[in-house]
Amino acid sequence: MKLLVAVVLMTAACGSKSPSTTTPTGGEGSAAMVLPDVPFDKLDHEQREEFMKQKVVPVMKPLFVNHDPKDFAEHEFGCQTCHGEVKDDHFVMPNPNLPKLNLKDLSKFKKEDLEWMTKEIMPAMAKILNEPVYSEQNPKGFGCLECHTPEGA
Repeated sequence: MKLLVAVVLMTAACGSKSPSTTTPTGGEGSAAMVLPDVPFDKLDHEQREEFMKQKVVPVMKPLFVNHDPKDFAEHEFGCQTCHGEVKDDHFVMPNPNLPKLNLKDLSKFKKEDLEWMTKEIMPAMAKILNEPVYSEQNPKGFGCLECHTPEGA
């Protein structure tokens, strides 16, 4: 289930509009890259990495750690939590190493984990990306398959 949660978290490779920022992310005296106000998929590789550092990790890390402090301990949460291993200097999403999902039958997952993903993780990630949450009425919104691959794929 840890991977299911992690996948939804890091599906930031979808698309978003992010306001420019100069919020420090490093040590004393360091300033973060100012990100352009364009959808995520229009950012270059370096800008995407910075977007994840500035926008995604600070929001998602506490959500994961609060949900399961043992599996998502402070020192263990990072890019690999959702993205897995780097391939050709890039992370892959959806991550084929995360649990495969049969969206018609999610009974193999704990109810509390599914509720957490749908009520906390998906809405938080959609908000970060400035996208709607997936629904039947909004099939292009941010959903499970942004991070996970379907069973049989």
